[in-house]
Amino acid sequence: MKSLFVCLLLALAGQSLAQSENDFLEYLMDIQSRAEEVHQMMENTFDDIRSQMSDQLVELNRQLIARMNEALEEIEDVREDTEAFVGDSSAPGTCVDVVVANWGNEIEWVGQALSNCASRANLEITARTADVHAALEAAQVASTELQNIVVRGFIDWNAIDYTEELSDIVGAQIEDREDYFHRITHPNLNRVLQTIADLDDNLLPEIVTCVQRGVERFSNYGQTLAQSQEEFVEYLLEIQYQAEAIHQLMEGTFDNVRFSMSDQLVELNRLLIARMNEALEEVEQIREDTEAFVGESSAPASCVDVATANWAIEIDWVGQALSRCASRANVEITSRTADVHAALEAAQVASTELQNIVVRGFIDWNAIDYTEQISAIVGAQIQDKYDYFSRITQSNLERTLQAIFDLDDNLLPEIVTCVERGVERFNNYGRVIRDTLFFCSQ
Repeated sequence: MKSLFVCLLLALAGQSLAQSENDFLEYLMDIQSRAEEVHQMMENTFDDIRSQMSDQLVELNRQLIARMNEALEEIEDVREDTEAFVGDSSAPGTCVDVVVANWGNEIEWVGQALSNCASRANLEITARTADVHAALEAAQVASTELQNIVVRGFIDWNAIDYTEELSDIVGAQIEDREDYFHRITHPNLNRVLQTIADLDDNLLPEIVTCVQRGVERFSNYGQTLAQSQEEFVEYLLEIQYQAEAIHQLMEGTFDNVRFSMSDQLVELNRLLIARMNEALEEVEQIREDTEAFVGESSAPASCVDVATANWAIEIDWVGQALSRCASRANVEITSRTADVHAALEAAQVASTELQNIVVRGFIDWNAIDYTEQISAIVGAQIQDKYDYFSRITQSNLERTLQAIFDLDDNLLPEIVTCVERGVERFNNYGRVIRDTLFFCSQ
């Protein structure tokens, strides 16, 4: 009786009955390699999106810092001129008291006004960068799934009865994911990235207007602050550069984690595919041997009928068994990669916040009363973020990444055992058929 499974393998590979295990394994690997190409294309796109967002935020924050500093300079000039005028005034003391009665309140007000402007800027920047991170995270998960798409294919179809459809099923899945990426994901990433670029055209003028209104009111009331504009701009930007250096350090770490995870998943899936393919070869050999024995047996037909009554059920069972093994592998891989993505996303948000930390500083303290403390306040914030990254974030990333590497030592043996049990049961059932027919023919 011609083996159905052999026919399926023939339809799958387009080769003869003598197709070797290595040929079929190579075929499976070719499919996985195609998936890996699409995955790498997606990853390159994600890196480009992150790089563009980083560059745009650097420039935006330079402009915001410069304008906030210019506002402080203008306020300083107004304050110096007004206080000098008051000091030189020959007006009666009672008149002076009345005129400057709200002096302290106005100083406080203009500082709060600049803080409010910075807060509006920070809220908008945070919201738009969060949109980019969310879009990247969703796309990243879909991209990573491509790395074990062949193993996942064993879950969706019985590996024995539907092997001929491997190319159609998994190939279609790869094409669908690539098509979805080009039609939906990439345009969506470009859209959310464009909202960052648009900040130059809408947020920046809005914040400039906000700052100008605060300065104008203060100027009308006549008050001031001190320090040279050129030196102070350089000082503020130097602090921002320190933050940017730490941001780049973090981003480099994130890239290393992504690359390491990708390389490890490629190798893990090669091993899983190889073992699943080996199992299919073993099952096929058992099936051929058993059906050949049945065909050549001289046992009575009634004995043959009894011995082979559940043969089709066992064939289906071993296919389902291999599917369940693949499902266990996929669940574990998906769970651990999700942990890495979650850790990366949390760390990515903290890293991005460093890019506008000076602007955000205007929210936390009155820019008029506490300008002299900018080094201590923002510098401490930068140091805290770096310290947290070194102590907590990096360790957490290493822990979740190690969980991926540990799959070689725990998941792989578990799946190998799962597969071997399925093949062993199928082999035992074939042996029972052969033994039964042997005794019936005596």
